[in-house]
Amino acid sequence: MHRAIIFDVDGTLLDTERIYMHAWQKAGASFGYAIPREVLLQTRAVSSSVSESLFRRACGPDFPYSRIRAERVIISEKIIDSSPAHTLRMPYAQEILEWLKEQGYILAVASSTDLSKTRAHLEHAGLLDFFSAIVGGDMVENGKPQPDIFLEAAALCRVLPRHCLVVGDTPADVLGGTAAGMKVVLIPDQVPLDSQTSSLSWKVLSGLEQLKDTVARWEC
Repeated sequence: MHRAIIFDVDGTLLDTERIYMHAWQKAGASFGYAIPREVLLQTRAVSSSVSESLFRRACGPDFPYSRIRAERVIISEKIIDSSPAHTLRMPYAQEILEWLKEQGYILAVASSTDLSKTRAHLEHAGLLDFFSAIVGGDMVENGKPQPDIFLEAAALCRVLPRHCLVVGDTPADVLGGTAAGMKVVLIPDQVPLDSQTSSLSWKVLSGLEQLKDTVARWEC
């Protein structure tokens, strides 16, 4: 029986969430908007349409989402491009991926970031070659927290959803993975753990180094 482990990227494998949040606030300030951290936490890992709605609800109906987002991308990409590979990887990311491959698991990515940037970031961090399938947010009609992106990853891996394990860091990963019929391991990064997210998660870990023991107890 083939089994797949589907990873989120930002905040799970790569330490990029803090970069994106900094870039959003810097881009917002250049347009005269002070974007609250609480809003940024709500928009992590969700689709752009959901994100836009949350920004406008918090910052006003005239919030120029597309223009500020474009500036955010420029700022964040400059930071990522100039960062050494080892500083982009979350602790134990490379080690756990190497171990999972040795155990025979199929590895995939389901990221809200578009495919080209997801691949580029993973390549820069030295992690791209671990994955059999990579799904970006621009490849599905409905982004997280809908299940589409996880179902697409399972389909590309040719593994049934019930034989897939999702590893992510946000409520959107938990909701999307659960809706896809998969067990979810949550490793919170920037977004604090809440009771709903905790109750829906199969396991809640403090870091990737704990994933070996968790996977060893995984039964489909």
